[in-house]
Amino acid sequence: MSTKQIRKTIVRKVLEDTGYAYTLTCESHVNSDYADFASTQALESFQRALKDPSLSYDDLCAILRRASSRASSRQCKTPWSMFMANYISKHCNSNVNSSGRLH
Repeated sequence: MSTKQIRKTIVRKVLEDTGYAYTLTCESHVNSDYADFASTQALESFQRALKDPSLSYDDLCAILRRASSRASSRQCKTPWSMFMANYISKHCNSNVNSSGRLH
């Protein structure tokens, strides 16, 4: 399995875990969107999965919100977590500047 495939698999697992936790939390009527929830609850997991220890809460929120926006308008039958992992992995790979930071 290539490094990219491993990264997507790990990101997908974090997405599935935080998605499930978010669903359970929303049943308690918490006022939070998924991006805020996942960035607050699993920032370190995303940093490890994306191999970017400098990934900030704000950067992760922005990435997740863009990915969620794309996911809501998709036409394919791909599972949500797989679609999101592919989008996030692609976005992170194509938007890293020379210092290694997302921009």
